[in-house]
Amino acid sequence: MIYRQEDRFMKIKKVIALMLAASMVAAVAGCAKVKKITGADFIAACEKMGAQEVEYDDASADVDEDAIEDGIYCVLDSDDIEEIYEQYGSSSSSMMYGISAPDVDSIIEADDIEEATVFAKVDQNMEDIDDIEDIADLNVNAVIGVQLTLTDAGMVEQIMEGLADNLDEYDIDVEDLGSDEYYVGKNEGYLKIHVSVEDFLAAFAESETYGYIEDMGMDLEDAMDLTGDICIATYINGENVVVVIGASVNNSAEYLDEFCGYLGIPSPSKLGSNTMVAEAICETIDNTIGAMLGAFASYDAYDY
Repeated sequence: MIYRQEDRFMKIKKVIALMLAASMVAAVAGCAKVKKITGADFIAACEKMGAQEVEYDDASADVDEDAIEDGIYCVLDSDDIEEIYEQYGSSSSSMMYGISAPDVDSIIEADDIEEATVFAKVDQNMEDIDDIEDIADLNVNAVIGVQLTLTDAGMVEQIMEGLADNLDEYDIDVEDLGSDEYYVGKNEGYLKIHVSVEDFLAAFAESETYGYIEDMGMDLEDAMDLTGDICIATYINGENVVVVIGASVNNSAEYLDEFCGYLGIPSPSKLGSNTMVAEAICETIDNTIGAMLGAFASYDAYDY
């Protein structure tokens, strides 16, 4: 069974730390000139989304599925941020499989952040997915957001260069992105990416990893007709950084679009889908998970 009942609950610190980490290693967003969004502006948008504030220090509290469906946000001070960096900055379960996250510390260090606010609102039906055949019925509408108030307003160029370097690790050159996807000004910038689920699945169907999975006898046909959007956006104006991540499966990017509306920024879901990024993601999967599956397949095929 893919979904286990005990997985529905996570400790609040882990939830908040993962939201912050996921958003900070992401990158994207945009408009002709980047709007300045303060922590107060961000909190106001969270509350318009119906989100309730949770306390980071309340380590005993569990954030259950209903709370995240309604929306939660948390304000982190410098001590909280330092703790997150120490506990999660250099570790990731994905590293066991040879997948390393971009080097966040090379872009923004804990000492560079004065305050942060993280937000999440997720509606999904994973509890109904018992096996691969059920994936066709998956329904997801999710948005994650982070606002960072930096200690120095002069870090825009450094951050944008760091994001570009991280994308380069996946063979994505920012020079190949459109002007509505990547922009750096004197004291502002953005990087935004939108990939449709259809384009991602089309690229995945051509990948070595997909072939290995088929060779293992797993039928993914029902999962290849999914629709939706994957969007990541980062906006920087002086000391203010805002990151939004949106995901929808068999659904529209409703939560992402609504949240961006309250923030007063254009939603990255309105961009055209970037097939180059979809292909780059699948190539990375081939070089990591695919390589591992290929090794397993070779081992199984060995005739003793």
